[in-house]
Amino acid sequence: MTHSTKDIIERTATIGLGVDRLQALQSFNTRLVCMNVDESSYEEVVTGVWKVIGCDYCALFLKDPHSGQLVLQASVGYDDVSSGLRIPCDDPTSIHAQAFTEEYMVCLDDLSGTPGVNPLCHKMGSSLVLPVISNQGPVGVFDFGSNATHAFPPQEIGMCSMVVDQMSYSLENIRLVRELRDSRDAVIRGMALLSEIRDSHIGGHLSRICAMSRYLAERLVDRVGYREVTPSFLNTIERAAALHDVGKVGIPDSVLLKPGKLTDEEFDVMRTHSTLGADLLEGLIDDYGEYAMITMGAAVARSHHERWDGKGYPNGISGKSIPLEARIVSICDVYDALTSKRVYKDAWGHEETLQILREGAGTQFDPDLVKVFLSRPDDLVEIRKRYPDKEIKST
Repeated sequence: MTHSTKDIIERTATIGLGVDRLQALQSFNTRLVCMNVDESSYEEVVTGVWKVIGCDYCALFLKDPHSGQLVLQASVGYDDVSSGLRIPCDDPTSIHAQAFTEEYMVCLDDLSGTPGVNPLCHKMGSSLVLPVISNQGPVGVFDFGSNATHAFPPQEIGMCSMVVDQMSYSLENIRLVRELRDSRDAVIRGMALLSEIRDSHIGGHLSRICAMSRYLAERLVDRVGYREVTPSFLNTIERAAALHDVGKVGIPDSVLLKPGKLTDEEFDVMRTHSTLGADLLEGLIDDYGEYAMITMGAAVARSHHERWDGKGYPNGISGKSIPLEARIVSICDVYDALTSKRVYKDAWGHEETLQILREGAGTQFDPDLVKVFLSRPDDLVEIRKRYPDKEIKST
């Protein structure tokens, strides 16, 4: 939990802050308590710190537990710095790595006169990097920068330290919520894998659908007409896409694994997987409350076989009445299904599959999404290579 307002007033009075800054700090502290606790909050945290401090640059790096590198989560002012920038913790030219490994602040008053340092922005005159410490030890660093030299005297360092101290509690909450989410997602994804296991393919199809769905959604960012494609949307569709065929757990093997063409009656049974899956997920929502992955997953499960021209199932809706997430997964699912070998067919060629998607634009598929999806076909091949099928070996 964060410090009380009384604590803040006493500490700020000690370092002689003005009224405006005190009010900004109080507002930031209140926002930390009330904001959503998830990864989308990183940008809000950094922006809040930047408003309180008033420097030219701010950035938050957190350690990736898998690679051991510091990864940029959000920044302000660093226009030329790529999102997701990684800094090795053993980089001798990085003051971020130094602050993290030594668990102590690094303050450089004049970067132009400090050889052997590689700043994030070459216009920066001075820099202050503070370690972010949680109950588990150092988890990252927070970066403050100014175009002026000597911008961080002791009073300013005290203010920056106080703000980072406030922020560290919220970052710890985000970490704990992420661990809970990852555990929950693992259980849900395991449920989705049941239908894939029955088809003698583990991991490949679901992983490719998730990767392709995020890939297509990422290419819609800042494109006119797709304001709903936010960072939260990207993170959710990457996970929710795995639930598109969860309803197949209710389809009999005689239909699901039939090596030949389905009869009309069998196809009617197969088509019920969309409503079975949606009903299953909506039942979880009724019993346990809203959860973004489940909510989007239910929409995907129900509507990913709807068609742009209204001739799909189960409800025959058309055009943009079909949820965007379902229109995205529909394209990715067909591409992967056609290019994959199954008990009832051999894999189609890449170029042949692209032509099928082009022909389906405007009838089966959203034509704008098809155009975006096919604009860089080599990327699709790379995703397939990254997540190959692993067949079950019979003994």
